[in-house]
Amino acid sequence: MVSDVPSWTERLAVDIGWTRRRGSINWPSVESLLGTSLPNSYKSYSETFGWGEFNGSFEVFAATPDLNHGGIAGEVRKRAELVEIDDEFEEMYAPYGIFPRVGGLLIWGVTGRGDSLFWETRADDSNDWPIIAITEDDRAFSYRMEISEFLFKCIASDEVRQFSIASKIRAGSFMPIDSYE
Repeated sequence: MVSDVPSWTERLAVDIGWTRRRGSINWPSVESLLGTSLPNSYKSYSETFGWGEFNGSFEVFAATPDLNHGGIAGEVRKRAELVEIDDEFEEMYAPYGIFPRVGGLLIWGVTGRGDSLFWETRADDSNDWPIIAITEDDRAFSYRMEISEFLFKCIASDEVRQFSIASKIRAGSFMPIDSYE
């Protein structure tokens, strides 16, 4: 049975007037590089939007099988390397730790204010990973929702109060990023 209820990715796209699709992604390569499967909602989001910024306030990293800046695998690897050389970096993310530590935080995006957006990877099924949003001043908030729902509620409403930009903007927008070069 097919549901008539639009997905959160579809709702987000309609809300901001996004009609393009970024296309298919080589998920086995991306997940192999990361060493874990990724939530289906991130896959849907990535194939619709790709790497980009919402209203200059939320950047979601690209699902690419390389280690470049802006790719999820590169951003995850960068943080794992920082943990290896800087004890204080890992302490900033206590009690979670940083992925690939078991149950650690796997980064998927950042905000323009310096907040970091993660999944907590404790559950065996990546579709059950909660979002952990950590503010620039190290306050952590947990959300049981998928990426597109989180973004929608930050952009179109005040439901995610700590990160909402709804009262500051007239309409949501998305700017694709092809590279930082």
